[in-house]
Amino acid sequence: MNSIQAKQRIDFYLNLTAAARFTFAEYNLAMNDAVNEFINQQFGDEENRDPKSFEMNQQIRDNLFTLIKVATPSVSDGTTVTTEYYSSTPSSFTYPTDYDMFISLRTIIGGVSSYARPTTYNQIGPLLQDSFKHPTNNRPYVIETSTGFTVWRGTTGTLTVSLTYLKLPTAFSIGSETQLISDTTTVLTNLATYYATEVTVFNGVTYQIGATLTGNGVNALTSGQVILASQTSPIDLPEKTQERLCKACAAKMLKSIGMLQESLAMEAEAAKM
Repeated sequence: MNSIQAKQRIDFYLNLTAAARFTFAEYNLAMNDAVNEFINQQFGDEENRDPKSFEMNQQIRDNLFTLIKVATPSVSDGTTVTTEYYSSTPSSFTYPTDYDMFISLRTIIGGVSSYARPTTYNQIGPLLQDSFKHPTNNRPYVIETSTGFTVWRGTTGTLTVSLTYLKLPTAFSIGSETQLISDTTTVLTNLATYYATEVTVFNGVTYQIGATLTGNGVNALTSGQVILASQTSPIDLPEKTQERLCKACAAKMLKSIGMLQESLAMEAEAAKM
């Protein structure tokens, strides 16, 4: 659904008195909060995240697939570290600009692809000296840093990586009140796409709330109200999750004005989906 259709759905879950209290900015804020909360719920508590769980759980992938991306960033080799027994090379790369959460990393060295095992700063020291688990080209480890990732591997060959990650969701927006067009003298721009924010009549056709219409450079609105589609942004998650997100958004908005019982009821509705 587009953002105006989502707003209409949220308004359905709010009573008319409550809906009238909120600005467009507050709709945007509540929905973006609901989206981020949903992603965290699906992906799991940060301390218990297991990249393999994401790959193995079809339901989670179905709910978040629009955010999954694969990147092949450039890698810079650091100074080889030599212990009493083994040598390993740390190779680093920075986060993609839209990076949010780690899913998995594969390394390719000498044409051979390997799964990079996530590890920590506390664990990598002992691993560098472990006879059975020290980093090699076939058994690399990856640590998340403040700016990206460091891969610990063997000392030979050229490393390339394939990072699978969850991107930051595009911020939801229904625009702002100042962007609404409701006068009957402004000609709608030719070939520009608009969403009806009220029941609207344009060029002899009636459009329901959320419907899409295209300007012709000749006619203005006969009645109703529209907004340019380019000034809005839809929910950046699969269609199957959006009804639940609208309910979660409505619950947050009800709670913010002290309608706690109504908010709890809406949260229960969202949890059923």
